[in-house]
Amino acid sequence: MNDLYILGAKINDVSLKEAIDEIAAFLFSDEKGYLVTPNPEICLLSYKSKIFRRFLQYSWMSVPDGFGLKIGAKILGTKLNNITTGADLCLKVIKLVEQKNYSLLLLGGKEEIGRRALNVLSTKFPKLRITYLNGGNFDTTGNSDSHTIISEINSLKPDIIFVCLGAPKQEHFMAKNINILDTKLMLGVGGTIDFLAEEIKRAPQILRKFHLEWFWRLIQEPQRWKRIIKAVIIFPLVCIYWRICSEFCYRNNVAGFIINNQGKIFLGKHAKTGEWKFPQGGAKNAKTDEELKASVLREMQQELGTDKFKIIDYIKNCHKYKFPKNISTWNIDKYVGQKQSLFLLKFIGEDQDIKLDLHEHSDWQWVDKNEILKISATVRHPLIQAGLKKFKDYL
Repeated sequence: MNDLYILGAKINDVSLKEAIDEIAAFLFSDEKGYLVTPNPEICLLSYKSKIFRRFLQYSWMSVPDGFGLKIGAKILGTKLNNITTGADLCLKVIKLVEQKNYSLLLLGGKEEIGRRALNVLSTKFPKLRITYLNGGNFDTTGNSDSHTIISEINSLKPDIIFVCLGAPKQEHFMAKNINILDTKLMLGVGGTIDFLAEEIKRAPQILRKFHLEWFWRLIQEPQRWKRIIKAVIIFPLVCIYWRICSEFCYRNNVAGFIINNQGKIFLGKHAKTGEWKFPQGGAKNAKTDEELKASVLREMQQELGTDKFKIIDYIKNCHKYKFPKNISTWNIDKYVGQKQSLFLLKFIGEDQDIKLDLHEHSDWQWVDKNEILKISATVRHPLIQAGLKKFKDYL
């Protein structure tokens, strides 16, 4: 599956047929995962939230839902060939479930609509093994006020779950619970349950052909006008802003030159690339020196799982670099590169206090100053050399 990124949201450029073929093969495998269906609104949520963006990127499949994504991709300098509406995808999956005798659970949504969807689908697909579970009230981070929801789902052992909570609730729920639920595949389908329940009618084929389903739904639900403005007006404007930033703007970044009582230097092993490097993180909203200091302490705590650091010295904007163009990093975040400030930090804790964020680092070690350039990646050397020169009296 080909990946591209729109406002940081991962998109798999797959057709409806390709998506169903992949799902059929996946259900036959020993794997488990979740599927997301980004539309312009979901991409805007990805733009605003790094955590939500990560949940989209960790999905097994990300099916593009909405013609606006094609426009967004073009603005960002790439191309999206396929669009698949959530309603079309769900109906194809339901037919697959019935054909292969899998079991399906509808989770969430209004109780009356969920029950209606259950009745409609049971009538249309008489051999379909389907059930509905409301699951309680969910907050924006996907947590339910029902303490029994996980055990209830696991007692049903559904092969597939349609999570009908809407974004960002459903993406949070799926990412947090995929590993503890007794299911193969979860799909975040949002308001598609309204179509399944025949609460909302699909647009006529002529409107679908010209990608005007959003207009048809607006006629039926005028209260959705704010969402339509986000998708039709705000989304392309944010894509233009993202493109400009990705060509000209550098993100503030803070890195930690961490030393222990023996004068040795901390290196972390990057979870994705395997490079040995300083722990670092974004500080895009930091404008003052005090805000930069707060940013580096926050980032070190998040990545290393401890706050036992003391700032001794720092070098502001000592290194600037561009993201490699041979990967899609520039499209995962809206900057051409980073300008880094390096902070000398004294570690005042014990080694057992360090508990890595495994999304960031897979391992760590204390390194002698004479060995650090041999161990670290060449691309990291300018920053390391700046620290060795500036902070030599502390080593």
